[in-house]
Amino acid sequence: MKSAVRHVEQDNSMPPEEVALFFIMASMGLSVYGALTSFVPSTFWLRWGTYLSVTATLLLTTYLYWGFGTGRMKTQEGASKLKKVLALSFLPIVIFGAIWMVTVHALADFYTLAFGSQNSESVLLVKERGGGRYTCQYRLKGQSLESAIPNYICISDSAYEALPSYPTTFLLDGKISILGFHIGDVYRSLKSAGN
Repeated sequence: MKSAVRHVEQDNSMPPEEVALFFIMASMGLSVYGALTSFVPSTFWLRWGTYLSVTATLLLTTYLYWGFGTGRMKTQEGASKLKKVLALSFLPIVIFGAIWMVTVHALADFYTLAFGSQNSESVLLVKERGGGRYTCQYRLKGQSLESAIPNYICISDSAYEALPSYPTTFLLDGKISILGFHIGDVYRSLKSAGN
């Protein structure tokens, strides 16, 4: 008895919508990580990461506008023209913000953690009381943290009360690379203990 065997190829590739959804979700996750990590980008990476983000935003926005303009990409059905115009107007800003956060903070932090070398930096920080409901109340701020997001280090209320109101020397311990500095620990310097 002969059996007819058919060879059927299965298409194991993901549909474009699922690929797009995967990249959107990954970008959102990396953006949140970039916003929460204790990473201070270097001046070099802040500049070049911004250039890369602008270029990627221009390319992606041009592609999306082309897709919407040619009808290959659909907008929400039933949405008013005003909503569509507003959504398409803010699209470059949202895309730039996500790409910038992923590029300048998240991926640079991953790189620094993987390939950076151990480093300790002595910096001047001053205590500050925050006022936001969703942010920490007690903080350390300083020029060395200006390009970090957020640009402060949270501390406890007891540490806040123990610190003087003038700038104090702290030791930032972590990893450093050409892309920036990942802050692992913060120590009050012994030099400032006598202040």
